[in-house]
Amino acid sequence: MKHLLTQHLVKSSLCILLLHVFTSSYVHGQTWSLYGNSISGYERLGTRNATPLNLSTYGQIRMSITSQGQVGIGTAYPNARQEINYCPPSGQKENGLVVSLFNCNSGSYGYTDPNGGGLEGPGDGGGATSGLPISFLTGNSTTGAQPLFDANHAPLLWLREQTPPTYYNYLSGYTYDTKMIVTPQGNCGINVTKPRAALDVRGSQLVNMPTAIFGTRVASTSQRDPNTGLTQYYTRQLQIVPLLQADKYNRIVQTGDQGIFFSDGLGADGANQASALVLAPWAAGSNPDIGGMRMDAQGNTEFHGTVRTTEMVVNAQWWSDFVFGDNYKLPSLAEVEAYITENKHLPNVPSEAEVLEKGINVADMQAIHQQKIEELTLYIIQLKKEMVEMKRELAQIKKQ
Repeated sequence: MKHLLTQHLVKSSLCILLLHVFTSSYVHGQTWSLYGNSISGYERLGTRNATPLNLSTYGQIRMSITSQGQVGIGTAYPNARQEINYCPPSGQKENGLVVSLFNCNSGSYGYTDPNGGGLEGPGDGGGATSGLPISFLTGNSTTGAQPLFDANHAPLLWLREQTPPTYYNYLSGYTYDTKMIVTPQGNCGINVTKPRAALDVRGSQLVNMPTAIFGTRVASTSQRDPNTGLTQYYTRQLQIVPLLQADKYNRIVQTGDQGIFFSDGLGADGANQASALVLAPWAAGSNPDIGGMRMDAQGNTEFHGTVRTTEMVVNAQWWSDFVFGDNYKLPSLAEVEAYITENKHLPNVPSEAEVLEKGINVADMQAIHQQKIEELTLYIIQLKKEMVEMKRELAQIKKQ
């Protein structure tokens, strides 16, 4: 009996020892250190059922990942693949989303405070412009640690480049270069810290460099870059160019001009070949009574509608002062009468049928009118001389 009891105690002790070793190993294997862990790659941090994974601080849920993989920040019920929902404390401002490209390998001094003070961009608005509803001033730099649209709001979206201080300017803190920003008011700025409108884009200061290009692909122009393998193509496009040099884009351009240019992408280097630009109201049902302006590929412009202006200067190709030249043969009134009887219009003047079919060249018609005025003047002078001669002859007859 004593022997059996001893065997039982030994077996029990061995089982307890093995259980202790097993549970110790199990617990040790699942221990997660707050100072870092060596993992095999098979570990998972999360859930195995349909319950969302919530991360909280100070007793409140700050981030939630649903069973479908939707990520919510500030909400446990995201309505998109990623949703940020935030409520800044009363009277305080808070950015929505900031994406910073950190230039950590640019030879910095190693100042690592990510919230270090930045340099505020000078001239980011302020002041008033007489006669305008708002100020159109904008910053001369995209640098800003906290660009504000007003005193109580911060950007919803802010894409920027962040540069740490160097050894020589570490006290000044980080600097930032804004690439894109969206304000709570819905204004979007590209390369500006304070967008002045729904879309405010600032390009480079290089001449002949577009600030904006709006286009669509021209498939027939596709070609593969031999260096990168990237397939490229020209576009049917509109370009906005704020600063031009003489004869760039078009021979009528003068230095200092600003321009809007159009192209169908089918010409040399993507230039225009055959398309035209139309500026007109959208006419429902193609209403023929509603017109506008159309500029063709040669720059000829067609207007349909009334054109009003306080002054118009037309470059003429010729003028009519040759009528007063010594070699000009003024048609006799008999010749003019015969021409009118046969053709029903004045010599060298387009007929009604020609005008209705082809229209008129304003400069040519003005020159033609001037020619007829000058010819009429010569006829009047000629008639006056004849009248003077007739009066002289009558006076001589009376004396006889």
